[in-house]
Amino acid sequence: MAPFYGRGLGGFLISRRKLLAVLGVLATRNGRQGAKARSATPSRIAWDRVPGLSLEVTSQGKLYIVSKNPAIFNPNLKGRPYSLEVGGLVEKPLKLGLEELKSLPASHLWNTLVCISNPVGGDLIGCARWTGVPLKFLLDRAGMKPQARWLVFEAADGYRESLPLVELPAQALIAYAINDEELEPRHGYPTRLILPGRYGMKQPKWLTRILVLEREEVGYWAQRGWSRQAVIRTLSRIDVPRPGAQLKEGEEVLVAGVAYAGGRPLERVEISTDGGLTWQRAELKPPHGQFAWQLWALPWRPLQGNYTLKVRAVEVGGRVQDPVDREPLPEGASGYHTVRVRVR
Repeated sequence: MAPFYGRGLGGFLISRRKLLAVLGVLATRNGRQGAKARSATPSRIAWDRVPGLSLEVTSQGKLYIVSKNPAIFNPNLKGRPYSLEVGGLVEKPLKLGLEELKSLPASHLWNTLVCISNPVGGDLIGCARWTGVPLKFLLDRAGMKPQARWLVFEAADGYRESLPLVELPAQALIAYAINDEELEPRHGYPTRLILPGRYGMKQPKWLTRILVLEREEVGYWAQRGWSRQAVIRTLSRIDVPRPGAQLKEGEEVLVAGVAYAGGRPLERVEISTDGGLTWQRAELKPPHGQFAWQLWALPWRPLQGNYTLKVRAVEVGGRVQDPVDREPLPEGASGYHTVRVRVR
């Protein structure tokens, strides 16, 4: 399989093959049941002042970077002529420059971007407010022919992805801004596709062409064994305490992190301090929007000992996050994020 290249919040370079090689969440049951955790009330938690907890809004500079290319080969279209074409099975093919796109009716969308290569507890994820033109608006303007069944998205580096028309979410955007900032070249300037509910592999950067077709064209990573659908799995992560943290007996700490279900609403997030034997409900902060991740936190005052912390998310309707440890290939990782700490 060809490697991919990217950077998470830690700033290191990784390949997809190396990422899979180091993947794994070990399950243990050495927690102590004597520790007590209490449910929090919203007024107790100052979400923006929890040390180590992810910010609710990921800045462009902190958003993960993944590409099929080494960074030096990624397109940089700054200062170059640009147009986005909409063609194929349409009545009126379109060719729009960036300023023309910006002049069209714009929409804003809170969306959580997740790489399908993200391991359980990984940092190839972030949430931001995207601005752009609704894809449906462009398709309506072009006028799709009756035999239209598929969309194919093509990027300046030759990357291609596809999606059945019947699965196109109304919120899909051709985005040109993030958090009210112009996209940086590494994040897709001038435009990128935002397709909520799908992993990042379905959302090409440096978008240059949209084709309306009758049949599927298998995307770049799907040709290499990854999911054709790339629907985001429900996930949750412990940001604090960090693995191996040394805590003080009797001192209250916050166990806190993020959770996301790909746009499916979450009912609750639960924490275990004894390796999964028992679970307690954390405080869950309301999201900015349907496709935004959520912060969660649980005050905890542990006794002396070694603890194995686990987290899981539960969707509205009672569907619990998949507990089975799976590698990202082919459908995205699953399992409960686990952190071990010591209390003295």
